Amino acid sequence: MFKRFFGGETADLSDGAWPASKILAALKSRYGGVDKVGEDGPIKVYKVEDNGVNFVVALMQSAPGSGKVIEIGFLARFVGFPTNAQMIETINRNLHISVVALEGNDLFLMAGVSVNGPYDDAQFMLLLESWRRDLAVTLANLSGDQASYADAFPVAKMAAARNLATNTAPHADGDMSLDMLSSFLGVKPSKQMLVCDVCNGRGKRGLIARTCGECDGVGMV
Repeated sequence: MFKRFFGGETADLSDGAWPASKILAALKSRYGGVDKVGEDGPIKVYKVEDNGVNFVVALMQSAPGSGKVIEIGFLARFVGFPTNAQMIETINRNLHISVVALEGNDLFLMAGVSVNGPYDDAQFMLLLESWRRDLAVTLANLSGDQASYADAFPVAKMAAARNLATNTAPHADGDMSLDMLSSFLGVKPSKQMLVCDVCNGRGKRGLIARTCGECDGVGMV
């Protein structure tokens, strides 16, 4: 499956590679259990356990034993869960970096990301969080528990962040969502043009016909 999932010899090396040692160190700092399970040519495979959920991380090297990673893959297999085509479609619509597919009665969640630029710990941690979100989305659909969606985002657990990110619907007549959407998109509310009460629409005032200061001579306000 990994050979089919990764690009193999077609992988683009123009953007450099990440050191396998740094990736492994970051994995061990993020997860409690990281065990090497084997190699297949240039691919190194590690078993990872995250709060009771098992998956593997595969590091595609530029060449066997080079230690230079050009692609990172993730794979989780779910066995014994009831699935259907609609559920798979729903999951795929909500995934960030992954895709789910059925092989027999097993559901596979897979992600593959090409390395781009120099290694950066923060960037790699963001990748791990994206994978964790996709795991949460998949598990939420398999278990029917929608509450776990927010748990996929660490910031959503912070009470202060929840309060600062709150948007309350305006209490006005008509479509409440339209007002907020218009404001967000920078659309000014439509204005009603009325005849100027001061000059009665003439744009001029007085015996010497001075320009009306209320409407600036337009006659409408």
